[in-house]
Amino acid sequence: MTLLSRSFAIAVLVLLTASAAHAQSFSGTVRNSQNQVLGDMTVQAYNASGFLAATTTTNPDGRYFMPVPAGTYRVLAFDRSGTYAVSFYRGATSFETSESINLTAFQSVTVDFTLPQGLKLTGTVVEAATLRPLGGAIIAAYNLDGSRRSFTNAGLNGSYELIVPAGAYKLVAYHEAQPFVPEFYLNEVLFENARTVNAPAAGLNFSLDTGAPVRGTVLEKGTGLPVAGKQVVAYDPQGVVRFRTETNASGAFTFVLPPGPYKFAVEDDDHLFESTFFGDVTQFAAAATVPVNGNGVPQLRINPARAQIGTRKNTLWIAAAGSGPGANDTTFKTDLHIQNPTDEAITVTITFLPSGRDNSAATGLPVTIAPRAQRSFLDVVVSLFGTSGLFGALRLESASEFSATSRTYNQPRNTQLGTYGLAIPGQSIGESRGRAILGGLASNQVSRTNIGLLNPQPQKITVTIALFAADGAALAPPQQIELKPLEWRQIAVLVAINADSAYAVLTSGDGSFFSYAAVVDQRSGDGTIILPGAQ
Repeated sequence: MTLLSRSFAIAVLVLLTASAAHAQSFSGTVRNSQNQVLGDMTVQAYNASGFLAATTTTNPDGRYFMPVPAGTYRVLAFDRSGTYAVSFYRGATSFETSESINLTAFQSVTVDFTLPQGLKLTGTVVEAATLRPLGGAIIAAYNLDGSRRSFTNAGLNGSYELIVPAGAYKLVAYHEAQPFVPEFYLNEVLFENARTVNAPAAGLNFSLDTGAPVRGTVLEKGTGLPVAGKQVVAYDPQGVVRFRTETNASGAFTFVLPPGPYKFAVEDDDHLFESTFFGDVTQFAAAATVPVNGNGVPQLRINPARAQIGTRKNTLWIAAAGSGPGANDTTFKTDLHIQNPTDEAITVTITFLPSGRDNSAATGLPVTIAPRAQRSFLDVVVSLFGTSGLFGALRLESASEFSATSRTYNQPRNTQLGTYGLAIPGQSIGESRGRAILGGLASNQVSRTNIGLLNPQPQKITVTIALFAADGAALAPPQQIELKPLEWRQIAVLVAINADSAYAVLTSGDGSFFSYAAVVDQRSGDGTIILPGAQ
């Protein structure tokens, strides 16, 4: 072979190799919601590791062609001008919840996009101590289910413009290059306490405090494999959740925290791993306290063990239950219903938590639920626990998945009059809050209102109840309610106060709690349960 022919052969081989490497492609058309084609729109593909793998733009006819190597991708389209909001594959509401597409060799996939009209969320980000603009800060809009819809960076003057579709969001600001404590709008550090904003909106300003970086890894005990996608929680010494983050694909996590003492734990809602604290213990009291100062802390490492099938525990709380006398010659009762969604029989342990007691040592009774069945316990406090005249709450625990609900109702002496009842669902600990808002309260000739509280913590907590009129004016001095460990209490509020439309703000710095309002018709005795709304 001559040198020329060899060079030609190599050139052909290179071309063939390059062609084979990109013989796969995405193509399609980008339109708006009026079905008009959109030119100069950006289309991108991200690989399984979340890195940008390919990008292109649409032609004047709204069409695009994007060659990529074989692999797994998530794709999206957006408008750099900001007229339209980003669109994910098959209309998903976030990058994380969009479907992955597995592209095999020589495969071409058509993906069309419809871009929704973009609305603006605007504001500024500054440093709290100096009020200097924080250029480069990231501002992200989250859907109310916790998935991220969109994000942007603040400019050099600290201002930002975030483009989203019409809807409700929670916003957070943070900085990847400088140690500032992330802040949810408005002045909150936890997603669940963040205020909901509706697009469009302006004046959504952030003021970030300086913090200290805390980094670590979560590796499976015994194997050393990374534990990805699990929640890492920073507790204060009293056991109150202060901050949350999540492990990445390498099992790594990062916090930026205000100085102070913390305990760190990895928690797995899927119950595949044991909840484990730094120091590799499973109990809060035995966990190591880590002092965080301006210099941060050494790298943390948490090694959770895989949960054994028999030790996994799912817990639901019924925030009110009882059996005893009520107003107008009635008797209150609670019916409990437990559903087993699995193909095998399960065991659920039910514990009654009476009011006015420290219930931390309370033990329960195991019951069996048949496969794909529901089991009902009518007047559960009497039928299962053999007692009456007591009110409280229920804790339900199982090594298997299950769901539960209840109905608490009054039974008149004349049973022909029927009953009026309140449905109270089973709630997981993740639905408890350190701050809750209960709306739609009333106190007048027509209605009265009670507020119920349940402390799921192993230590006592104090909950402050502040009552407000519809216009935000305080109706009464704040009331403080002390709850023993695992204690339930129901408090009459708005007593001797006439209010047609009021709300309550409940807070505790000691730990999260469950709450509800029961608004009762004064004439019929019928009630409505109000659970905390989005904040």
